[in-house]
Amino acid sequence: MNPFLQEIYAQPQAVRDTAAYLQSDAANAVLQSIVNTWSSGTYKRIVATGMGSSYFIAEAFATLCAGEGLPAFALNAGELLHYQKAVLKETLLVAISQSGESYETLALVKEADIRPEAVIALTNNPGGSLSGYACHVLTTKAGEEKMTSTKTFITAWQVAWTLAGALCGKRALGPWEEIARGIEALLKSSVQEAAALVGEAPFITFTARGTDFASARQSALMCMEALHLPSAALTGGDFRHGPLEMVGPGKTLVVLTATASPTFAQSQRLVKDALAFGGNVLLVSDEDLSPQERLCHLRIPATEPSLALILQVIPLQLLVCALGESRGMVPGDFYHGNKVTSTE
Repeated sequence: MNPFLQEIYAQPQAVRDTAAYLQSDAANAVLQSIVNTWSSGTYKRIVATGMGSSYFIAEAFATLCAGEGLPAFALNAGELLHYQKAVLKETLLVAISQSGESYETLALVKEADIRPEAVIALTNNPGGSLSGYACHVLTTKAGEEKMTSTKTFITAWQVAWTLAGALCGKRALGPWEEIARGIEALLKSSVQEAAALVGEAPFITFTARGTDFASARQSALMCMEALHLPSAALTGGDFRHGPLEMVGPGKTLVVLTATASPTFAQSQRLVKDALAFGGNVLLVSDEDLSPQERLCHLRIPATEPSLALILQVIPLQLLVCALGESRGMVPGDFYHGNKVTSTE
């Protein structure tokens, strides 16, 4: 089994380990400290930042918080560093870096005029550099990860989801054992039909809305990073504003959605239209569907809508592996860079 697939199969345990951490006194103390800091009235807004997979988590975190009425935003760490640092005044910064060593995120925390008590670090490496600049440190328990992000992506969302709930006054424990079992079931499912649908396509587009968009972006990144397959991720709305014109015979659109999502009807309509225009559709959802020509359904278990992104990404990770095998390559290896990006 190649290392990328090994890390994919290690995800149920990573979810359980992170869940155990989130139930610990140590984690609850950090969460309460963060809540107290935000409730002090010192800060006017919450900004979540990161790079790559970490930024996708930051976007989903901000979406979740803003949906509950908090003044929360996500800004790319590189753009924030060079163009938007002024926004950090009176801001509680959620800095996400799985390695704790991402160049832009570290540079931002070092160079910006922001006090340690205003920095929340979310990382898989509590001994990393980022933790040294933050007053509040929350960690994932993904273990070592050498390949394209899998364990660190889903466990980062576990922690970010829990943090969002705490800031919004909801200290509920996520259904983590249910999620872990759902992942185990998905790891036993076949993605060969999906791989056949994609075939030798030179390009693939992923669409989603809301927090699901994090998995769409992560899936596009996996295709580019692990398969060297040009890919794009667009919100369902953005895809309708022009890129829908690309849909046609031989073109594959991947749609990620959940039946409990407030935009499920819009995603259903996009699937219907793409099929009507002659395109192929790969649908990742918990919907109960009958077989249709040019439609491959990767069904996931139903769960809380804001947690669906964890389950959605699992079959797409397996799809990347299957496509790599069919194209004669080992997915996940880094040719031009490293796991940790240490320069701009």
